[in-house]
Amino acid sequence: MEDGELQELSDDDVIEQLAGCNYAPSDIALYLAVDKKEFMDAWRNPNSHIRTTYDRGRLKAQAEVNQQLLINARTGNITAAQIYEKNRAQTQLENLREQIFFGE
Repeated sequence: MEDGELQELSDDDVIEQLAGCNYAPSDIALYLAVDKKEFMDAWRNPNSHIRTTYDRGRLKAQAEVNQQLLINARTGNITAAQIYEKNRAQTQLENLREQIFFGE
């Protein structure tokens, strides 16, 4: 990413990109120069726009990594295949846990 590119983006884009780079919500508030307490209060609300945007950024970044991992695994990269399988098993376990505890 070019220097200054984030400044040209909307706050939603900034939140998504920084969340995808594993920045803490408090650091994102500082970057955006907004009140940290207000930002954190909104982030703690799972139904808030800020939380949804943050989670979407993390999900998009993880999806990009997983897509590349799958490509590498399909081309015969053993390490990528092992990591992909470990991630798949973890996701399956999390889905099962959600079904058991929350009936989803």
